[in-house]
Amino acid sequence: MSKLGALLIICLLLFPLTAVPMDGDQPADRPAERMQDDISFEQHPMFDATRRCCNAGFCRFGCTPCCY
Repeated sequence: MSKLGALLIICLLLFPLTAVPMDGDQPADRPAERMQDDISFEQHPMFDATRRCCNAGFCRFGCTPCCY
């Protein structure tokens, strides 16, 4: 029984339960915060208004739609 307890303690130390995402951590549960984080692509600082898209190099930084 002590071997099983030691194994359980080792597993809990290696893989804590806080590392598992809980239901409250889902973005769908927090629509107000999700809307604050979501900026439209026209307001993105790397958006090219004349071409109506972002240069391919800026797409890595979350700018969409991309010009290819």
